[in-house]
Amino acid sequence: MPLQLQVIAVILAFGFFLLTIQLVRKGRAEVRQMKKWLLLAVIMLIGALIPGVGTRIAKMLGIVNLTSLALFTLTGVLLVFALNAHMSLINAERQIKVLTQEVSLLKKNVRESTEDKR
Repeated sequence: MPLQLQVIAVILAFGFFLLTIQLVRKGRAEVRQMKKWLLLAVIMLIGALIPGVGTRIAKMLGIVNLTSLALFTLTGVLLVFALNAHMSLINAERQIKVLTQEVSLLKKNVRESTEDKR
């Protein structure tokens, strides 16, 4: 990996790491949700600082270069993250539906009890 590319990769990985920490610090994200992004930032930083390990892993897997391995791996990781977020969204929608139904039933019971008292 050329030195210029390695420096850019280190700067981007470090910037991504700082961004995730900043989001948690400002309360725009929760730590439990940002753990995977922090881990990804650390992996990016390690990969940028020690590119020889990634190149050896790529060659062992029969992949021509580190860039192809990185793009394939990061695409897979991001797809897993997206699937996880989608499943969380589906569960939240399901819970909102149940809560809305429960609130409607409670409103109906309150209305009926106030009408019975009259």
